[in-house]
Amino acid sequence: MYCPKCGKETEQSGKFCQWCGSTLKEASNRPFSRKKVGTIMTGSFAGLGGRFLGGIVDIIFLLLFSILVTGLIAVVTYLARMPNPLTETIRILNQYYYHVPRTDATGQVIQAVVPPQIIFSVFLFFILIPWIYFAYFWSSKNQGTLGNMAVGVAVTDMQGNRITFGRATLRFFAMYLCLLTLLVGFLIIAFTGYKQGLHDKIAGTLVFRQ
Repeated sequence: MYCPKCGKETEQSGKFCQWCGSTLKEASNRPFSRKKVGTIMTGSFAGLGGRFLGGIVDIIFLLLFSILVTGLIAVVTYLARMPNPLTETIRILNQYYYHVPRTDATGQVIQAVVPPQIIFSVFLFFILIPWIYFAYFWSSKNQGTLGNMAVGVAVTDMQGNRITFGRATLRFFAMYLCLLTLLVGFLIIAFTGYKQGLHDKIAGTLVFRQ
């Protein structure tokens, strides 16, 4: 369990926090106090419902960013007179669907099991863009993504401080573990004492209502 006074993880069976010495029974009666960072000050944890709604908003913004990146790639490849890897991906997937030989923009047969165009597209839209989006906003002065800000929540470390880009990166990739657990890693937010999901526990983060 985490000590409600200092926020550090301590033995659940102990009577006193092994870090600050507070009596856990007494400390549990006091609300978790969070330091003020910038203009954000709060003392209550965000639940599953609000975070789910914020996630929907984030997906919408990610789609908008992806459309913008798609347009930029189309312009750059057109000016450079190069094949667009995104349109090439669509064409190759269409060839997969109709069971016809896979060919590149020049008509050459593609020998690779997974064509590089598909690898590029998957990396861009499912790893690079979401990673930059989430890690940047979580570690920014607002301490939350656009979806977080829309529903009024902020991401902090266990002491209520702004998290680093590195910790935000760890939290982002830990979300993929939540997906691998068939969303159980997200659903446990509703049942844990500090409303933490699996990704929060791995990264050592909390999510507060502002």
